[in-house]
Amino acid sequence: MICSRLLWKTLFILSLAVLLADFTEIRAFAKQSECKNATIDDVNWSLKKYSKCLPDIIAKGEKASINFLAWTLQETLDLLRPVQEQFCKQLPPCPRPVAPKNGGLVCVTIDNTQYCKPMCNKGYDFQFLRSSRLYEACGNATGFSWSTQLSGGKTLAVCNPSEVAISGAKSAYFPSNSSCVHTLAFPGTRAEQLNIFLQEIAQQGIDGSSRDRGADCIICGY
Repeated sequence: MICSRLLWKTLFILSLAVLLADFTEIRAFAKQSECKNATIDDVNWSLKKYSKCLPDIIAKGEKASINFLAWTLQETLDLLRPVQEQFCKQLPPCPRPVAPKNGGLVCVTIDNTQYCKPMCNKGYDFQFLRSSRLYEACGNATGFSWSTQLSGGKTLAVCNPSEVAISGAKSAYFPSNSSCVHTLAFPGTRAEQLNIFLQEIAQQGIDGSSRDRGADCIICGY
C-alpha cells in the first residue's frame, strides 16, 4: 500500500512538472490503473528525463503551482524516508540510531556489535569535538545501548552550520561535491564510504572479515 501511494505521488509530481512547462503532449495526471504496473525504475527514468529542464520549468511556473509542487514533493519525501530506513538491517535489541540532520551515519555490524560513524555534509560541523571519537557502538559490551553521550540514547551526533569543519576526523565529512543523500543514491559512492570506514576500524583492531554484509548501511538525516 505504501509503495502504491509512493508511485502515485511521484508520478503525480512528474505530471505537475510537465504542466508547469506548458507541454501539450502530456496533459493528464497518471491514473491509478497506470500506476499499477509502474516501477521505481520507470519513475527514475521519467525524473531523469526532465531533470535538466526542471529549473526552466519551475522558472515559468506560477506561484500557486510552485507552492503546490513544493508541498507534493515534501509529501513524497515523507513517504520515501521510512521506506529507505527499512533497507537498513538493525541489530536487535539495539535501538535504531538517529542520523544527524545535515549529515548521516555509515554503519556496519561485526560480531554482534553495530558500529556507526557520524558524518556531516559540507557547510556543517559537529556540535562537539569528536576528532578522536570516530564512531559510536552498540552491542553486548555496551549493554545493547548506544555509546553516544547525547541525551535520548539514539542521536549519535549533531551537525550545525559552520564555515569550517574541524571538530571531527578528516574522513567524517562528506566530499564537498557530494552529500549524504547524494552518496546514498549511487552504489559506487556508497561502497567508497563503507570501505573507508572498514579500513578505519580495522586500524583500531576491529576485524571486519566476519561482518554482516547485509547490515552495511548509510542513513541520512532529515
